[in-house]
Amino acid sequence: MEKKGDALVVVAIDFGTTYSGYAYSFRAEYEKDHTKVYSNSDWRSGDGLATTKTPTVILFSEDKQFCKFGYEAEQKYNTLLEEEEADGWRYFRRVDKITKNLMIEDEQGKPMSALIVFAESIRYLKDQFLQNTQVQGLKFDPNNDIHWVLTVPAIWTDRAKQFMREAAKQAGIPDDMLTLAYEPEAAALYCKELTVQKKEGAESSSLSSFEPGQQFLVLDCGGGTVDVTAYQVQNDGDLRELQRPTGGPWGGTYVDNQYTTFLKELFGADVWSEYSKENPEDVLEIQRRFEAKKKSVNASADDQTTISFPSSLFAKYQIAKNCSSFEECLKKSEFAKTIKVKKDKLRFDHQLVKAFFRVPIDSIVTHVKEIINESKKKGRDIKTILMVGGFSDSSILSQRIISEFKRITVICPTEAVNAIVKGAVIFGHNPNLISERISPLTYGISVNTTFNNKVHPAKLKVVYDGKEMCTDIFQPIVQIGHPIRVGKEIFKHTCLPTRALDTEATIEIYESSSECPMYTIDKGVRRLGDLTVSIPNTSKGKNRPIKVEVSFGYTEIVVCAFEEGTETQTTATFDCLLN
Repeated sequence: MEKKGDALVVVAIDFGTTYSGYAYSFRAEYEKDHTKVYSNSDWRSGDGLATTKTPTVILFSEDKQFCKFGYEAEQKYNTLLEEEEADGWRYFRRVDKITKNLMIEDEQGKPMSALIVFAESIRYLKDQFLQNTQVQGLKFDPNNDIHWVLTVPAIWTDRAKQFMREAAKQAGIPDDMLTLAYEPEAAALYCKELTVQKKEGAESSSLSSFEPGQQFLVLDCGGGTVDVTAYQVQNDGDLRELQRPTGGPWGGTYVDNQYTTFLKELFGADVWSEYSKENPEDVLEIQRRFEAKKKSVNASADDQTTISFPSSLFAKYQIAKNCSSFEECLKKSEFAKTIKVKKDKLRFDHQLVKAFFRVPIDSIVTHVKEIINESKKKGRDIKTILMVGGFSDSSILSQRIISEFKRITVICPTEAVNAIVKGAVIFGHNPNLISERISPLTYGISVNTTFNNKVHPAKLKVVYDGKEMCTDIFQPIVQIGHPIRVGKEIFKHTCLPTRALDTEATIEIYESSSECPMYTIDKGVRRLGDLTVSIPNTSKGKNRPIKVEVSFGYTEIVVCAFEEGTETQTTATFDCLLN
């Protein structure tokens, strides 16, 4: 952290499922006001609208070279489609579905390396910051002056986090100047700092929610996933994690997909498919209009939702279905009572629109109830739910959460969509603000023990130095659910060499979602990595204790091992992408 601590500026990159952006603050200004964080609010959509984030869309040329990102990628690709020149180009939208072999499919179903797609996206956002600050007359050395922070969902696996670190390195971000930040933690830090810095005029409920001893949930509702984490404010203002992050795929894109599925039913799958190919820019506008309406859909009101549609879609339908008008066909269809036509607009029945939200919102509510009930059993008192992330801007979601949890204060900050990226900047300045976490998995090493034919399976029996041993025993070092003092606690275990004449020892590190796995070959156990320790002096035979130490940093695990009585130490460098 020493080199990062000397950085002149902290830049956080939020590479999201649906939208991406960045924020930054200067160290000198942070020391005076922690909330003085800047973000780029000048992304320009096709119609000239300025937004605080840009769509997570990336376009590569026919030879797989990076071309455009965000709004520019959308416009370029739509032009290629309309001019029938898109063949061979690679267009990725909402980059979240990565296959097991680390490939990702473009809009045409063609695979490409996910590492390249993610790396070029991060590189674009990094370069945007450098270019924009240069215009302002500021020039930074990206290798020494900038502490880069990359946000990741808290429910991601260690392998996924390692993947993002590799992508950032490939994007030109130095590994020793990079920190990963959990999204719900970042949001909690920003909202806590905001209330501390701006007490005048703030609501008393939001202020009291961050007093020492208070416990609260962060409900991070993004585009792809929803993360839920519980925290307690410590006496010094730091945050202590009360339970490991949980969640699921209940983000805003679920609603978008429900809407698109309905349009296919309304106009017919064949009509919609052909129209999408022929008029990609119009389809994009249809999606954007729904995105805007999605935020204002109300849970209780019976108001209809009116959305404009291009007249060319109605004309396409009339020709394909051989009818006089779309309105006349609609009156004879199963949607006659739920949709009305007013010129170039469709008015959707309120209950129909609410149905698009039902599954994700029901899933979120059920999950939050489970967490709160579990917290009560453990004697905790959750008094606040802090809603952040782009999907939290949806009125129907926030109203449902408020109505379901009447005895709990629900806070929806005005900058819910930017709370994460701005909080990540604060985290970059002072990661010690997160004092304690809950271990999300059980971590351990592979050891050998004396073979017992009444306990151990025969397939794991080996003979070392004339003695029958059982291999692949999972020796837990940290168990799931165990509290961890971040950066201040070291978990230790001592083991011995496999053979008396071994001159090096390989320590294999594993993780499991089970509390006490028996073997490293058990279902649900995954090899995280390994490190090799040099033990050249064989004069003591197997009596050469090897100390293994596991510590948890801000968002990563550090494992080191050394032979007792020597100064030779090896620190693990995990390459989880190879496993």
